[in-house]
Amino acid sequence: MPTNTRQTRTLATMIAVLATAGFASTAQAGDAADSGARYSDVVVRFADLDLNSANGNKVLYARLSGAAERACGSEASSRDLKRKAQYRACFDQKLNGAVDTIGTRELQALHTSKATRKVG
Repeated sequence: MPTNTRQTRTLATMIAVLATAGFASTAQAGDAADSGARYSDVVVRFADLDLNSANGNKVLYARLSGAAERACGSEASSRDLKRKAQYRACFDQKLNGAVDTIGTRELQALHTSKATRKVG
């Protein structure tokens, strides 16, 4: 068998193997996203804040927002609309839950004003 033909077959086999591996990993990534992502919880400490002040509530809200971001993973690129929607739903759920758990009127009002600005 000529060397040139052997090299061509070897190259074609390597390309086929790499292409198959690429398709398999893409399929697995899609399956993982479809299976329902699991997100972690993040502890936010706020004993150092004065929740009777506007500034204390702003700092707490920033901490809660950051924790929701960390808990939900990184936001997807603008092209991956499904992942972006999953991230947004997770973020909203985590932040809403945290604000409801703390339950101060000032924090609730701040959260409502921030949510209203995003929509409008």
